[in-house]
Amino acid sequence: MAGRASLREQAERRCQGYWLLSRLFLEVPGPAFLAELKQMLSDPGAQGDPASSEIAALRAAVETGLANPDEAAVAFTRHLVIGDRDHGEPLPFEAHVLEGQLPGELTVMVAQETAAAGFADVAPEAPSPDHLGAELRFMALLCLQERDAWAHADDSAAVAALQKQLRFLSDHLAQWAPRYCLELAERAANNYVRSIARLCATTVSDDLVTLDEIRQWVAPPELATATAT
Repeated sequence: MAGRASLREQAERRCQGYWLLSRLFLEVPGPAFLAELKQMLSDPGAQGDPASSEIAALRAAVETGLANPDEAAVAFTRHLVIGDRDHGEPLPFEAHVLEGQLPGELTVMVAQETAAAGFADVAPEAPSPDHLGAELRFMALLCLQERDAWAHADDSAAVAALQKQLRFLSDHLAQWAPRYCLELAERAANNYVRSIARLCATTVSDDLVTLDEIRQWVAPPELATATAT
């Protein structure tokens, strides 16, 4: 098994990444939030992020947004809150994207899965459990569970958290978020909306690879079985 310290650090980084993404899709980019983002993205540690080019694009978009915050807020609301119904633009909900309705069967499935993991309401500010921001928050919380388990040398709990991440990412988030976000980036004219969409698409797609690498490092039979099913 790989060293617990490195696994804990990786879980922490992934938790922070998913938590940031959840906020990007749940919070309207007003002046206060943009100023907070500017501070966060000035951290030199962000330079080593696998999605560093997307981080750089977001940093530039935040700077532009601070000069004209209304523009970013209006574009965010148009695409992620209201949607362009005349052109059939989907809203950022798994059921709306994949089933064309809200709520849908996937809404219920996501709610059941988050509840089974011990989270009755992962993102109270989200309008639905299958909202993109809520699903990203759920991944952040599962990464947090994994981090704490490695910190306490509880390997079985860490593996269980990894299994939940693999399942949810494969069965839900990765099934719709990357495609939805890439299409959103193509539709949107605003740099802030485009940058958060591209960052999300890259992060979710890359995390499938990262989790497979972690699976190989940890490599207990039960985790390998969970990945194969």
